[in-house]
Amino acid sequence: MKSIARMLAVVLAVAAVVLPTASPAQQPAAASTIVLKKADFGAPTLTRTALSMWWGKELERRSQGRVKVQYFPSDSLVKASDVFEATRSGVVDIGIWVQAYNPAVSPLSRVFTLPGISPSFRPAVLAATDLMFGPEFPHFRDELRKLGVEPLYVWGVADQELIGTKPLEGIGALKGLKVRVIGREWPKLISEFGGVPVTLPWPEVYEALGRGTLDANMGFVTANADSKLYEVAKYHSRAHLGASAGPLAIMNKASWDKLPEDVKDIVRQLAREYPGKLADLYEKDVDKAIQEMQARGVKFSSWSSADRAKMQAAMESLWQGWVNEQQTKGLPAREALAHYRALLKKHTP
Repeated sequence: MKSIARMLAVVLAVAAVVLPTASPAQQPAAASTIVLKKADFGAPTLTRTALSMWWGKELERRSQGRVKVQYFPSDSLVKASDVFEATRSGVVDIGIWVQAYNPAVSPLSRVFTLPGISPSFRPAVLAATDLMFGPEFPHFRDELRKLGVEPLYVWGVADQELIGTKPLEGIGALKGLKVRVIGREWPKLISEFGGVPVTLPWPEVYEALGRGTLDANMGFVTANADSKLYEVAKYHSRAHLGASAGPLAIMNKASWDKLPEDVKDIVRQLAREYPGKLADLYEKDVDKAIQEMQARGVKFSSWSSADRAKMQAAMESLWQGWVNEQQTKGLPAREALAHYRALLKKHTP
């Protein structure tokens, strides 16, 4: 009962922030209603998942009931690592996709998740949205369309920090530590400081921490709290390793092509609204999440300025390594990084 109440509270809280004041459409669903299946690995209690569910309800409202979205959270229809293929092949119409789970797909998209690339989430998600949908650099959406999917909107994760079963008070604590990370650059970073990188999808983190096959998780405060990682991990380091945007909601290209043009316009408008609303929610929830975890016995610590500087230098070195690797494959990585950093500067107050 507590989990049901928590899920309802999260959805209602999101609705209070993002739902417009206009009343829902009164028209009943017609026989020709377009039904879209949307698969997500996130639990309904997660802030991001609740907002993703809002996206579906808002598409239904703005289309006056002509489109309905059937939502399948918590890996209930498709596993996180299978989302791209399931969407591309039409098993689902829409999928919540993390490129790091399929690094061979759209390798240039790794620019968005380079360690430390953006110090905070709002500039990251707004810059990624501009780069994904703006006219200056169409590489990403052109590439995805050739692979059989249409990008719908950008999401991401807030400031990356560590929560674990052992104290995490500085870089020295990483030595020998089994740390859950994803992608290709983050494991290199953890290894550089003596840690043991472990790649796991998000739904498996809680159990791995509880079993001891994982010592720490790289994540952000609100997600750690929403997923109740504080039940199995009592140390949280505010390491401030940067925010990662660039994960996408994607749609089967054939399903997208069949949508009426005015519905496509609604989706495009939502693509511009969603990132800012997600940033609002992340920022609003941080203090509450910290207080909740502290009440559950979690001890918070911060890294010294010297450790932060050492980590930042290592992260920036990885950016250049990534550029060199992609350029040798004929991909315009230098251009992508330059565009993204310029947009980050534009969106940073």
